[in-house]
Amino acid sequence: MSYQVTARKWRPQSFDEVVFQDHVSKTLKNSIEKGRVSHAYLFSGPRGVGKTTMARILAKALNCETGPTPTPCDACDNCREIRKSTSFDVIEIDGASNNSVDDIRELRENVNFAPVKSKYKIYIIDEVHMLSTAAFNALLKTLEEPPPHVVFVFATTEIHKIPDTILSRCQKYFFKKIPVDPIVAHLRLIVQREGYRISDTALYPIARAAEGSMRDAQSLLDQIISFSDLRRGGDAEIGEEDALSILGIVPVESYTALLGAIGAADAAAVMAEVHRVSILGVDIPRYVSGFVDLLRTVRLIRNGVAVHELLGLSEEEIGIVRAAAAGFHDEELSIMFRIAADLQAELKFSNNERINLEMSLLDMIAVKKAPTLSSIISRLEGGMAAPQHETAPKPKAAAGGEPRPAARAKGDAPAPEARIAAVPAPGGIRRHWDDFLNSIKDSKQYLHCVLKPSSVSLDGDTLNISFPGGGDNSYYLRVLEQKNLEFIKKEISGLCGRPIRVVVGAGGAAAPDRGGTAATAAGKPERAAPEDPAAVPPPEAEMVKNPGAQEFKSEDKTVEKIKNAFHGQIIEKGEK
Repeated sequence: MSYQVTARKWRPQSFDEVVFQDHVSKTLKNSIEKGRVSHAYLFSGPRGVGKTTMARILAKALNCETGPTPTPCDACDNCREIRKSTSFDVIEIDGASNNSVDDIRELRENVNFAPVKSKYKIYIIDEVHMLSTAAFNALLKTLEEPPPHVVFVFATTEIHKIPDTILSRCQKYFFKKIPVDPIVAHLRLIVQREGYRISDTALYPIARAAEGSMRDAQSLLDQIISFSDLRRGGDAEIGEEDALSILGIVPVESYTALLGAIGAADAAAVMAEVHRVSILGVDIPRYVSGFVDLLRTVRLIRNGVAVHELLGLSEEEIGIVRAAAAGFHDEELSIMFRIAADLQAELKFSNNERINLEMSLLDMIAVKKAPTLSSIISRLEGGMAAPQHETAPKPKAAAGGEPRPAARAKGDAPAPEARIAAVPAPGGIRRHWDDFLNSIKDSKQYLHCVLKPSSVSLDGDTLNISFPGGGDNSYYLRVLEQKNLEFIKKEISGLCGRPIRVVVGAGGAAAPDRGGTAATAAGKPERAAPEDPAAVPPPEAEMVKNPGAQEFKSEDKTVEKIKNAFHGQIIEKGEK
């Protein structure tokens, strides 16, 4: 007997042998047992997952001499002829090459003839989405009212290209991609029955490279067996190295070594691994795709997701990846994944793929060197030393010369009739002030421009706002009207969680408390001494886009009515 490729030799011959499509097999078997055989079936799904195989098994089940039966004997003449594709009553048509209206008209003429020796005449049309619109229209009437002895089985990888009028007349079955573990188990069974020895470390890369297609996995298995120079029944074993050589991919260890070098910020080691991969002739886009998968795996592990079944890794590979995941924060992995995903897009248009890979890996090293946002926030909120470019505010002494008491520990009772001033964590008020400025960036753009160059400090419950110019804040005192100070006070108090008094400059104007006026110890309102307006330059000019309507006060009732009627806003107010 001539040689047959593995995909043909080991094609399933019964419903139970089809791998990972139990939802289809069970439904078809039940429908045959109950005598509920449809006149048209549509099998859709990725390539190489068993659509045409299932169609042939269905044909055997319907035309078996002991049937219709969900368990065809596979020994009678009908079953043997269907298995060998020589049956006169099971007609297989390639929709890609027989897609014209004339082909379908010929089919319509032949469906009226009774089967030669079987109960049903079965038409299996593969890649049915390739039929022309005219061909679909010609098939429509026959599909709607076929003769009782005819069954249509359509197979397609692109169900969205089939007209709805055809879909509505078929029972639809959706085939799934096959996970790595079922593919490995089936390949292991084939290898054992064929008399070869192949390690699991070689089978897993084959299964992953197949990307859910059993036929592709079996074709790759044929290549590896031929490449390895093994003999059936020999003691030698095909290892991972043979599989990786024929597949043109690298082992997981290459990716974890690269990840470890990034974690150590070792640019020399990273470049050495890239050079080694390039010398081996590995396809760079495919290598990057594998590295993206590794980053995904590492991040899932860091977030407590079980990745064995999800990603199809062996237990040994999971252990290697888990060790590599320990040196990274989730935030770092997120940024690195985005860099790698951008690299994948860039490689489609790049003339030098290696340079793009090297630069992206250096970007990842820079991410690892930089402190993460979560670590900075933890440092600040935990009371640790602030970064060098920031100086934490020091607590000031009270009026009597004694230092202010520290904030009480959780669970401690405050001293009777004593007020304890809350001391914010270093950087806290600056963070609140930045949040406040960001919140008014669009709604109150002029106020944002005025406050942008300011600096703040919190003394107990008093927020001091100072501006550049050597302590002269006269210009800003005139610009910041009382309503603006009230607005600042309200927002900052909300952010801090307690009433805050607002003062512009040391000894400057303050926002009054509940209708009162900020006063000095002498009982008089605090006011800054008049200064020459030219002494302090105004803030740098900044383009203001569409300022909010609330920043302008319209005194004309007609304008207000027009604005409300058309849901508009005032963008410029001219002089009368």
